[in-house]
Amino acid sequence: MKMRTINHVGLPVKDRRVALKFYRDILGLEVIPSMVDNENIVWMRAEDGTMVHLIEPPPGQDSAGYHFAMEAEDFDAVVEELEASDYEVDSGPGERHDGQRYVFTTDPDGNRVEFTTASGLKSSNRVADELGYTREP
Repeated sequence: MKMRTINHVGLPVKDRRVALKFYRDILGLEVIPSMVDNENIVWMRAEDGTMVHLIEPPPGQDSAGYHFAMEAEDFDAVVEELEASDYEVDSGPGERHDGQRYVFTTDPDGNRVEFTTASGLKSSNRVADELGYTREP
């Protein structure tokens, strides 16, 4: 497997309003439309395109799933290699609204690792408000 870059990091947050004051207002990350159907995730992007996904826990849960995503040079080869290895595919392969493909596994220490293609492979007209809630126009 050959990885190109880190595509994004998913960080658990307790309250998106508080987290946005830091990530958007202090660090200057841009809130962008989420390409998944989950209102508990705020997608944000740095100037170089690397993303941070702020993940609020669903009601009744104390934490949300931290993970990081590596952008693979050959996504199909990654899926084949995972399926042939001792590491199980936890979720996926799947495709997001912008055409980005993904698959999740767990490393030997129990950390979730996501492998993806590049983002934005097809156009999407989704829009996000200032709090990161995404909808179709």
